[in-house]
Amino acid sequence: DADERKYLCETLKLDERTLNSALDPDEQARLEFEPEHVAMIFKRPKNYSAAELFVFRVASTGLFLFSDKLVVVLSEDVPLFEGKMYAKVASLQDLVLKIIFSSIGHFVGHLKVINSVSESLEDQINTSMHNRYLLNLFSLEKSLVYYLNAISSNARLIERLKNSSTKIGFTPENTELIDDLLIENAQCYEQAEIYSNILASMMDA
Repeated sequence: DADERKYLCETLKLDERTLNSALDPDEQARLEFEPEHVAMIFKRPKNYSAAELFVFRVASTGLFLFSDKLVVVLSEDVPLFEGKMYAKVASLQDLVLKIIFSSIGHFVGHLKVINSVSESLEDQINTSMHNRYLLNLFSLEKSLVYYLNAISSNARLIERLKNSSTKIGFTPENTELIDDLLIENAQCYEQAEIYSNILASMMDA
């Protein structure tokens, strides 16, 4: 709300443009260095609701890393620190990487759901060439384009984190986790690409 924005911009000195980027679903992932903090924008899958009619959307998240605190800016109220990876957090830098890691896990989970739904729709199309099923498939295909763009954008951010590891204060353990992030994100992208190609072929057929 307005008071939160005022606090973030005036008291914590967050750049207003970067803050707006953290709330913009169309913003690309990126890394920026400010005088008192490091700003990161990354992509995550938006919570799906039935009202979206088979369109899985993407949201942005802002991470603002100070020497003594981490500010997380989200456009929707979602549980952040779920899962056993948060049982042991060594530092704020460690927490940043685990939040991004969690986002990749959510993409993978959503991709499994998309694949399952597309297989169900394919079965329905085999028995009934109803336009509704074809439109649903088209929505899933569009969703995968959003996901591919977001996952690719995250890859560029993770690469920049690796290249700036000393400047951000990452430990050797953190750098190992960044390498794991790169691998997991690449595998996530490949999975999305495979599903996208299968859906595109199905739509052509």
